[in-house]
Amino acid sequence: MAMNANKGVDVVVGGFGEKVRVKRQEKGLTQGELAKKAGITQATISRVESGEVLQLGSDKLRGLAKALDVSVDFLVGKIDRMEFDDSLINDQTAKVIFRGYEKLSEKRKRQVLEYVEFLVKQEKSKRG
Repeated sequence: MAMNANKGVDVVVGGFGEKVRVKRQEKGLTQGELAKKAGITQATISRVESGEVLQLGSDKLRGLAKALDVSVDFLVGKIDRMEFDDSLINDQTAKVIFRGYEKLSEKRKRQVLEYVEFLVKQEKSKRG
């Protein structure tokens, strides 16, 4: 999933289960870890990812979206992409980073961008 500076984050193509699986893997979580964070069972996560379960109750869906740092609308397909604002709303670390970034000089902002690009490149090379 790549950042698009103007529009948001590229979409995860597929249905509900595929979005859950891809976002879980991006976060480096096992099904059990995601289940614990979301307040649902690992069996439910497994059934969602395999396509056996196509929808969840609203409380479970909200918990799953929060655990994955995405919106409910993204998970259920009402929107095709996570916008930058959606990521900020759901991710406390992103909020802290953004608040700090706003306070930097233009020179420091460029340095942050270069460092992020370096880290992303390293992460991609680790994945193969």
